[in-house]
Amino acid sequence: MFALFGLDVDRATACRQALRTAALIASNVAYLNHRFATEVRDPIQYGIGIHAGEAIVGDIGFRGRTVFTALGDSVNVAARLQDMTKNLNCLLIMSEEVCKIAGLSADVLTRREIQIRGHDEPMTVRVVEDPTVLASLTEPEPADPLSEDGEDNRSCS
Repeated sequence: MFALFGLDVDRATACRQALRTAALIASNVAYLNHRFATEVRDPIQYGIGIHAGEAIVGDIGFRGRTVFTALGDSVNVAARLQDMTKNLNCLLIMSEEVCKIAGLSADVLTRREIQIRGHDEPMTVRVVEDPTVLASLTEPEPADPLSEDGEDNRSCS
């Protein structure tokens, strides 16, 4: 499966949306695996790769058989990170760039240097064994109770 974030929001918001989506996927797959444990022999397995960067996006195809997609190095890197989850025995790998753009604390997730096929330099990534933890790491910042005009906008209920 391929998901694209950031078409209509800034990069930081897009990265946080991608991380929250990964947490939701992990939570839902865990639920399904638990719910159908007695009915299905093998649990659902998955891996997620997240990277940020520029891409060419649009409809690609021929004569009414088009699909909206993205092309570019950032897309290829995300796919390669996803593939590496198998070898690194984890469920999610994100690039250090995503971690920084999303504003995650640098010491929260395991840091690794990996070689990406097609790249000369190793890439710093964050390896996540349980993506559900990303939900708490990407909570939106609480709004400043004082507006730009200095008015107190706090409310009580």
